[in-house]
Amino acid sequence: MKKLYTILTVILLFATLSIQSQSILLVNDNGKNPERADALKTALNDLGLPFSYFNTVEKNASPTADYMDPFDVVIWYTGNDSGGLYLWNASDTVNTELKTYLDNGGMLWLQGLDFLYDLYKGAPDTFSTGDFVYDYLGISTYVAQSHKDDGVYSDGVPFFEVDTANGIFSLDTLKWAWNVLWYADALIPVDSAKVLYKMGPAEYDLGGYAGAIYNEPGDAKIMTFAIETGKLDAQWRLDTLFAQGLRYFKQFVSDVILVDSIAINTTSGKNTIDEKGGTLQFEATVLPENASNKIIGWSLENNTANASIDQNGLLKASGVSIGNGTVTVVATALDGSGVTASMDVTITNQGEASDYEILLVNDNANGTDRYLVLETALKNNEYNYTVYNTVSTNTYPDFDYLVNFDVVIWYTGNDGVDLKLWDVSDSTDFKFNAPLKSYLDQGGIVWLQGLDFFYDVFGAAPYPEGDAEFAAGTFIYDYMGIKKYVAQTKADDGGQGVPQLDVVTDNGFCELTPVLWKYTTMWYVDALSITDNAVGIYKLGPNDYVYNPFYAGLFNRNGISKLMTFTFETARLDSQDNTDELFYEVLEAFRAIVDDINNPVFDNSSISLYPNPVSDLLKVNYSLLQNSDVIINVTNINGEVVFTQNEGNKFEGQHISVINLNSLNNGLYFVNIIAGDQAIAKKVVLIK
Repeated sequence: MKKLYTILTVILLFATLSIQSQSILLVNDNGKNPERADALKTALNDLGLPFSYFNTVEKNASPTADYMDPFDVVIWYTGNDSGGLYLWNASDTVNTELKTYLDNGGMLWLQGLDFLYDLYKGAPDTFSTGDFVYDYLGISTYVAQSHKDDGVYSDGVPFFEVDTANGIFSLDTLKWAWNVLWYADALIPVDSAKVLYKMGPAEYDLGGYAGAIYNEPGDAKIMTFAIETGKLDAQWRLDTLFAQGLRYFKQFVSDVILVDSIAINTTSGKNTIDEKGGTLQFEATVLPENASNKIIGWSLENNTANASIDQNGLLKASGVSIGNGTVTVVATALDGSGVTASMDVTITNQGEASDYEILLVNDNANGTDRYLVLETALKNNEYNYTVYNTVSTNTYPDFDYLVNFDVVIWYTGNDGVDLKLWDVSDSTDFKFNAPLKSYLDQGGIVWLQGLDFFYDVFGAAPYPEGDAEFAAGTFIYDYMGIKKYVAQTKADDGGQGVPQLDVVTDNGFCELTPVLWKYTTMWYVDALSITDNAVGIYKLGPNDYVYNPFYAGLFNRNGISKLMTFTFETARLDSQDNTDELFYEVLEAFRAIVDDINNPVFDNSSISLYPNPVSDLLKVNYSLLQNSDVIINVTNINGEVVFTQNEGNKFEGQHISVINLNSLNNGLYFVNIIAGDQAIAKKVVLIK
């Protein structure tokens, strides 16, 4: 094995020597599993190749032709994503920016499983002159998909085998991290294109069909691989594939002149933002002037303030209280040279902690721009808000971030796969992710919205099966106030979809009725039965609709947690005006709850922890302004409750409680003092 590894290393080093000085752009267009592009990054790093990285989901856009033009090769990776690809402008249309890049002699290596499915849905399909897929990708027929259309010999393609006459690749076999690969496309090339890899073995149902093609339309050079390269069975195999493919492209490339310095400034000459939601426009000067690729990437580091910067260098303050502080703006040369420049910016006047502030969490990877309808409603109603995008960050906000907001709107849209909403570690009692649950436990207000968040964890309705219901003591029953996930419209109503939602009178939150859609009916709205403790807000309607007795909107309190659940797509109401009205009604009702909470139980200035750091016994000092039941919870940095002490009813005045942390591991924790409807968190460091 050591000898084999040495041989491969020599091959790769030889290949690297012949492919250096290429300017490479890696476009990650896989919103479903963006982390899978890491294997491609590793391959480029293993080969010692500088590259730039563009995440279409994070930027909510395709790179423009001007952006791509300095790059010799664009590796466009769609991975296992099959919906809303920016390869097709996220709108199932020809990407004219990519087409322009290719018409100017660009080189493209397209890689992914379902880019044809995204545009054409299931196979088979035939193309002709005038179709981008025919003219540029060199595909005449989209024959079939492995796993979906084979089914006799196998339930997926076992491997790809090289076409020995291709003249580009000699790596003989492409194998997967699994025994077979699902949804690889079987293709027939146009006459002018050549087959690089075929489906194998020969006896496989789709054996012999092309799975990778090379085509030269005009001055462009295009490789199309209908596989999940991020999931080849070994990194060395991916490294070798990249080495051979990029070595072929290298013969058409002139030597690259790298950036050696960057200078940045702002158009205003300022390095401060003192206006709520204000901006600063940055610009960069790149040397040498004849650098091959002078495109700059912008980012933020060392943040004590909450702000954002786009790829045009526009820095924007958040407009909420956590936006006060400093950030470091960093400009990075995207030619792979690693050259950077930076400037510190101070941000003030973004708000006060006493302001009514809202966090909008976008957890919808199936329509990454739909949340903008909700953001527009927040803007139109002039709320103080900021946006956290789980899709672009591939993570969710932590507890320390969440507690800055009075209300968290968690939007899953029409996504029903791998939502960041859930903690799926215990399938007998699904809960929200630990920080979000801890936020609720500390008295937070959450408004959950979306079509398929129950489908994500339970699949098709009903759940529980038969006449069973969620049991008291489970999260969905206690926190959400739901007895049963009864049905999905369209899936369970005979294919109809729900025509409207009707308000429950005197619900205390909403009056807008009926709720109508941009469509005749709304598909996949969940019908729920609710607990006696929950307040129904919307029922499925009209009265003669089969699931009219059930709810699509409810509100529930569990202790001091407050959770509203809407199982419909608020971004697809019939008008922006009605979306604005719905948001205003709900958020003003929440504001009233916040105002009640802000009738203080604590004297905030009296709360202290000592010693801090602590080794075992921690004294919690607090003063009550009125009699109240008190609970002390300790949570870890993930928001998980690791210690609880019920203090019982305490009288107005000063108190000192002692809690024993000896059973916990060293680290940072939050001590949460809960009194009545109010909770305050303080940090403590445990060092034994």
